[in-house]
Amino acid sequence: MKISAGRFKGVSIQAPRGLLSRPPLAIIRESIFNIIGRRIEGKSVLDLFAGSGSLGIEALSRGASEVHFVDQSRRCVEMIQRNLNSLGIGSCCNVIRGDAIEFVGNWSGSAFDIIFIDPPFLSGQVARTLNVLEDSRAAGNESLIVGRLHWREEFPVSKRYDVVRRRKFGESVVIFLKVQDGGDT
Repeated sequence: MKISAGRFKGVSIQAPRGLLSRPPLAIIRESIFNIIGRRIEGKSVLDLFAGSGSLGIEALSRGASEVHFVDQSRRCVEMIQRNLNSLGIGSCCNVIRGDAIEFVGNWSGSAFDIIFIDPPFLSGQVARTLNVLEDSRAAGNESLIVGRLHWREEFPVSKRYDVVRRRKFGESVVIFLKVQDGGDT
C-alpha cells in the first residue's frame, strides 16, 4: 500500500495480511483527504481501530502535527510502529494497543482536531464509539469525525452531531461529522 500524497507520497507501507485489518483503498483515502484538504496541517489526529495505520500515516504525510493510533491487535500495533520507524516519524506519534472505545472514554487530554473511526464492518463500533465520544474530552466543538462503515450497517446519529458529508464507495460508506455547537442533546 502506498501513501497517496504529501511528504511521503509514493512510499509503501506494510499492512497486516488476512482479516486483521481492512485498510481503506487508495481512492477512499484520497477522497477523505481531498475533503479535509489543508485543514489537516498542524492538527492533532486520533486514528481509532487503526489496523494498518494508513489513515494516520496519510495524515502525517499531509502535515498533521501528531497522531495517536489505537488498535487491539498486537500484530497491527507492531506493524504501525515499524511503518512509523521506517519513515522516521515515530516521535510525533503514540501507538496504543487497547480497546478504542475504552481509550476514548478514558481520554483526559485536549480534544483531537480530527478523529478517524474505521472498525471492522458490521460491528456496530462506529455508533458505539460516537456514543462514547459524546461524553469524552477526545472530541470538542471544533473536531471533525470521519467514520467508515459498511453500507448495510445501521447508523443512528445523535442530535449532537451534524452530518457534513456522506460518500459511498462500493460497500464502504464514509461519513464526516461535526459536533454541533452547544454540545448537549
